[in-house]
Amino acid sequence: MAIICIDPGHGGRDPGTVSGSTYEKEIALNISYFANLFLRRAGHSIVMTRKEDIFVKLSSRVRIAEYKKSDFFISIHCNAHEKKVYNGMEIHVRSFPTMGDLSLAHYMNKSMTIFFPDHRQRGIKKSNFHVLRENKRPSVLVETEFLSNKEGRKFLIKVQNQQRLGKCIADGAMRYIRHMAE
Repeated sequence: MAIICIDPGHGGRDPGTVSGSTYEKEIALNISYFANLFLRRAGHSIVMTRKEDIFVKLSSRVRIAEYKKSDFFISIHCNAHEKKVYNGMEIHVRSFPTMGDLSLAHYMNKSMTIFFPDHRQRGIKKSNFHVLRENKRPSVLVETEFLSNKEGRKFLIKVQNQQRLGKCIADGAMRYIRHMAE
């Protein structure tokens, strides 16, 4: 069984995107708890970079994954853009991705497509996010939907959708684990 580091984005004094009374840090934590639950039920060990609304430095998030000897790393976020019409889900990998990054991103993207066929799938993007760039293990950053978009926000604030997103992320992780075992 795998050791998986789940990183609920933002937290504490860093709210992430704020749309009305909706905070990215809260939604990311809820989705992460659901992903944690589904992965633990499947027998995997989960390391969470935060379990409550606290601020954790980006470097500490990477160190937690390293210290706990995680097999791979999943950071969970809600997207935002100044243009409120932007919508959809996307997966980020480091600017110079490893084969492990690309494989994990592929399976995560596949699960997003299966679980949410009615949402725009924006694909896999190369990014220079600290938690990806500084990680020594396969790593992805999942943007679950645009909190800045009215329909995206309505989708994200529903607990049943947060649960579905957690299950989707867990499914992508388990597809990757099965692939690595082949």
